[in-house]
Amino acid sequence: MTVIYMNELDILNEISYIGYLLLKYGAEIYRIEESLERMLKGLGYKDVEVFALPAYFTMSCTLEDHTPYCITKRSLYNRINLDKLYELNNLVRNISNHKVAPKDIHDEIIKIIEKPMSHSLILIGYVLSAAFFTLFFGGKLNDMLVAGVNGFILYYAILIMENLQINSIVRTILSSMILTIISLIAFRFDIIQNIEFSIIGTLMILTPGVAITNSFRDIIRGDYESGVARFIEAFLIAASIAIGVGTIMLIGGI
Repeated sequence: MTVIYMNELDILNEISYIGYLLLKYGAEIYRIEESLERMLKGLGYKDVEVFALPAYFTMSCTLEDHTPYCITKRSLYNRINLDKLYELNNLVRNISNHKVAPKDIHDEIIKIIEKPMSHSLILIGYVLSAAFFTLFFGGKLNDMLVAGVNGFILYYAILIMENLQINSIVRTILSSMILTIISLIAFRFDIIQNIEFSIIGTLMILTPGVAITNSFRDIIRGDYESGVARFIEAFLIAASIAIGVGTIMLIGGI
């Protein structure tokens, strides 16, 4: 197949931006590599190679005039967004199967980027997750209510810190400190009798379960660099949670 309708470099820039969005919204490493390879090969490029890490990827191919081409993208502020990933995966599939013309790729990307997030639904998820995890770990009604308040405040705190582009380690420390302070206040005013339940229930929101799962998946697939990187990331997040909670409990004399 011959690449037409657009300049070759324009097409490659659009394809690389899709890879950047997959990285930004938390796609698995193998999915990023396979998606870029499928799109480039589907558009007729030769000698396609893609290498991705949790915050970086590079792709290379050969142009029609046999000129080698390489492009690199990096994303430092990544967060899982399954809704965006679903739309991006559909776009990748359509590009690979020639259901989207090269000249229309940019418009399709803009539609995905501009699709509004359901902040109210995410907020409800934070509140209910914190409350029901508290119940799961043995908390009572009052513990659930405090955990729900924790989840509510935590959502907006994380949103503000993301907009300020605070890195994930500092963000996790501050978030765990905030929820511990709220639980500590509730404990001091005898709203709850056991501070641990509301804290651990809310902490489940911050727990890096997806990062740990993806790290082992990458290692099993042989992507050792990305697997180890994700495992270290998960370990640092877990350590940050411990630092945040431990600091406030030490100050509060708990």
